Amino acid sequence: MNRALLLVMSLLLVPRLLMAEDYIGIFSDASGTSCELAPGYSTTATVVHFSGGSTGSRFRVALSPGSALFGFNSPFVTTGLLTTDMSVGYGQCLVGTFAVGTIVANWLPGVAAVVAIDGMPFITFTDCQANEFPAIGGYAYVGLHGDRCFFVDPLATEHSTWGHVKALYR
Repeated sequence: MNRALLLVMSLLLVPRLLMAEDYIGIFSDASGTSCELAPGYSTTATVVHFSGGSTGSRFRVALSPGSALFGFNSPFVTTGLLTTDMSVGYGQCLVGTFAVGTIVANWLPGVAAVVAIDGMPFITFTDCQANEFPAIGGYAYVGLHGDRCFFVDPLATEHSTWGHVKALYR
């Protein structure tokens, strides 16, 4: 009986565990190869989803400071505002790398990012079985050189200022 239960549990969990985590980031175009954007007016900055299988996502985009958003063009059903709470329904199960939409904005130099909406601990995506899971967001570097596009840190450390670290020991 215990072996049968263990087998059933493993069969239910293995497909999700084998699937790589989903990533959603901002890139210079739909190919998702460069997260470095040129400052100025652009219609090619693209939100790209790297997915093991998804039917939708929910996130917001934090523009680089001083940037102006003019619109978000998506072939999918969208609800909400890109800079506060964007929900996107893909209409089918999509696997691989695909463009969620393009951002029309006047970009000022700095760092932009795909982040969780206010009040939520993480970006979410809906898998092909209608289950919601956390996704990893990404940075875009406007007029800057960036060495990593996603929030993944191999050392799992959190960026802090020296003053913040000293305050921990007072």
